[in-house]
Amino acid sequence: MNAPPTSTYGHHQGKGGGGYHIDNCELLYKILKGDTKLVRSLCEANGFTYTESHEWNLLWASSSCKAYLYEGLNEYQRINHFPHSYEITRKDRLCFNYVKLQEKFGRDAFDFVPDTYILPNEYGDLLSHYQKLKQTDPRRNVWIVKPSNSSRGRGIHIIDDINDLNVDELSIISRYVTNPLLINGYKFDLRIYVVVTCYEPLRIYVYKEGLARFASETYTAKFNKNNKYMHLTNYSVNKKNDNFVQNESAEHDDFGFKWSLSAFCKHLETVGINMSLLWSRIFDVIIKTLACGEHYVLQACKKNQMHRSNCFEVFGFDILLDSDLKPWLVEVNLSPSLSSDSPLDHTIKGHLLTDTFNMIQIKRFDRKKESLNKIKYRSKGNPNLPGGGATSAKHKSYKQDSTFCG
Repeated sequence: MNAPPTSTYGHHQGKGGGGYHIDNCELLYKILKGDTKLVRSLCEANGFTYTESHEWNLLWASSSCKAYLYEGLNEYQRINHFPHSYEITRKDRLCFNYVKLQEKFGRDAFDFVPDTYILPNEYGDLLSHYQKLKQTDPRRNVWIVKPSNSSRGRGIHIIDDINDLNVDELSIISRYVTNPLLINGYKFDLRIYVVVTCYEPLRIYVYKEGLARFASETYTAKFNKNNKYMHLTNYSVNKKNDNFVQNESAEHDDFGFKWSLSAFCKHLETVGINMSLLWSRIFDVIIKTLACGEHYVLQACKKNQMHRSNCFEVFGFDILLDSDLKPWLVEVNLSPSLSSDSPLDHTIKGHLLTDTFNMIQIKRFDRKKESLNKIKYRSKGNPNLPGGGATSAKHKSYKQDSTFCG
């Protein structure tokens, strides 16, 4: 990837506020909701000032953006969510869209999500599947139930008896992967950061660093559906366990119950795993998952007459590996956590944001000129020219070496 030039990463306290006069070409950022300490520190360390106006260069939101935020943007403004990204980050919508492509291209091409049903609408199909497995494969007739639009392990539980299921709640239920790959006897999943900078053409970058997150109780053949510390790998769940060991050094990135992705890969290489083959399978999962929501995003961008560079997205893909090294998609996070509870978190997530900001090329722009252009385009019945185009504006360069593969 040809990344913009970079310099050295650092933090300092910025001006904050936003009630003062805005300079015509000042770099401005705005934040909507959420834990964004890392975003704030990176912006202010690189000369941005906070604003509450709509004249920002960068808008960072911790949830899906309202439609009006995409209206009338100039080509230099950047938002960290595409419209309709929730089509793959809401668990029920991902299931719906995945099944549509599975029906179109076949189960052999789309076989990386365990059999899943949306409740309560698909309860009849679930019941038929459950009864069939009860007769043919009762030991593997285990299911995991998740709220349709929740995160951090909240509301997740495991059942092996359909009578334990509350069919009145809006949720999804998936077959539980009973043969996870284990490291030192513990189940884990991978948090892989994926940045999309454009959907037309589709441009995907997979960050070379990420996290391996471990359950904090050993996984045993004796199945205990009530032991969430054995089955769930969510950090927000396992950190409450007395057995949880926190990583305390970014340099010792294979210690405790959270490793770096690179440490995880080194471990698999030492035991003879073909990492090139494994990564090719993971890339396949990522690309096909993004395809599940692609047409919704394109339609929304065209409807709002947006420039193709207005949006970018930092997805958090959660991937589970089974004992056959098959990657399974657990979920896609719209706003993966940027909290830094450990030095390892701070290093990985700080570098991730830095490289992302370099790629999206945030540029200074003449606010007076853009306001006049907006008035001119609207007077012609065209509120915003799609597609962007050539520009002589100089983009901002951020700090840290690039660590993406695209």
